[in-house]
Amino acid sequence: MPTQPHPILEIDADFGGSLGQQTGRFEFRKATVEETVRTGYLVDSALSDVIGLLSEYLPTDDGARKGITIDAGGGQHVFEVDITSLGAEDGQWGYSNDETVLDQATATGGDRVQKMHVLMRYLTIGSVDSFTPARLIYGEYAPGGVMPQDHLPVFLEDPNILADRETATSFDGSITFVETTALDQTLSGTQQTPD
Repeated sequence: MPTQPHPILEIDADFGGSLGQQTGRFEFRKATVEETVRTGYLVDSALSDVIGLLSEYLPTDDGARKGITIDAGGGQHVFEVDITSLGAEDGQWGYSNDETVLDQATATGGDRVQKMHVLMRYLTIGSVDSFTPARLIYGEYAPGGVMPQDHLPVFLEDPNILADRETATSFDGSITFVETTALDQTLSGTQQTPD
């Protein structure tokens, strides 16, 4: 069994007012996860200048119709996560694990619509990018896991949630997590103050 058996999303957002900056924690206890690495061509035949420069290395028979690939660290590390709510068993949903606390930034004890709206509120007002990435804790990318990081910095693609009218207590959805460089940590580690 992996160190962290289900994905957990942590995302920072500033709610203003009395709530201020909060870290929401969302436990996807019933999720299907597909991990992939997206790859692609470095150049293609449309870039004729590059092809021209490399033409002496291409076979003479049909080389102009073959792509050129170089693995220079490109591509993306991706987790496609399909979410199904467990209702009251969802776990922490927002900044508080207390089921009696309900506001725009936490809904651990809330119903499915409240949970949907709280998650989407974090995704709407949080600025998730390389400067302020969200954090995916899953499998061996977790405290105590075998990977060198205890989480992955991620940005999110196409999050969606569906509350089916036929199912009164749960919801389904999906989020694509794409690993990103945490520029806030990279830049702060490389910046030095002058003497």
